[in-house]
Amino acid sequence: MTEVLQHSVTITPAMVAMNKSRTSDWADTVWSFVERAACQGASVQLTMTQQQYSPTEVAQMCDVSRSTLNRRIQDGTIRAVRHGGRWRITEAEVERYRGFLMAQAASAMADDF
Repeated sequence: MTEVLQHSVTITPAMVAMNKSRTSDWADTVWSFVERAACQGASVQLTMTQQQYSPTEVAQMCDVSRSTLNRRIQDGTIRAVRHGGRWRITEAEVERYRGFLMAQAASAMADDF
């Protein structure tokens, strides 16, 4: 039986955001990893993963009720996908919805002045 050795490098969105140039630390890390693999005759497979949350988790994060969140999913205000019969919401969508809520709150406060 052939033994497969696996090594990994994780690059987070925060690492990319800190330095977007092509000569950044994260890009150097990836390039070094690929070079090491090539020297060893190994293949490199790049994959992307996104953090996903349940509606209950998002409701807690956004300080809204679960029923409100469900209504927002149903009316399309929040983009969610079904995985195994359960709704999941990406981290990017949570941030977009939080921005939406902040804009609504700011607008409501501005009307009071």
